[in-house]
Amino acid sequence: MRSIHKIGPVVLVLAVIVWLPSASFAELAAWDQERVTALGAELTEACDALYNTFVKEPAKTLGSGQSKDYYRLRQVIRRVKTEARHLSTALGEGEGYDQTLPIYENLMTMVRDAREISQRTFTSNYVTEKAAAAGDVLRRIAPYYDPKALEEG
Repeated sequence: MRSIHKIGPVVLVLAVIVWLPSASFAELAAWDQERVTALGAELTEACDALYNTFVKEPAKTLGSGQSKDYYRLRQVIRRVKTEARHLSTALGEGEGYDQTLPIYENLMTMVRDAREISQRTFTSNYVTEKAAAAGDVLRRIAPYYDPKALEEG
């Protein structure tokens, strides 16, 4: 049986990635197409796993006021999965920083939305683990796009 926690999946991810000291990313990392493309592929896998785990989450374990937030979060995680795949595809086709920055920015907007909604939603340890894996990849790709993207704000 899955144990349910009051902490949403993205909250724990962002606890790891959002509150990183901004000094660790003083400026953009030098663009490395091969490395960023590999991270994009990793991100796709991690977001697919997060979404697939989340949709298996039993909604009936939610409190009466949490059902709407649960389904909102599910939709946002689906969009994160889709946008991660779009980023990975663009990088794999050789698109660089300028071409993929808008995709990354849109992805991060969705991650922030998910963080906000997840603070009001119960999820299991299984979802939290998958969210942490996706957050790890986001933390590693952020220096190539926006060193301050993972700061709380």
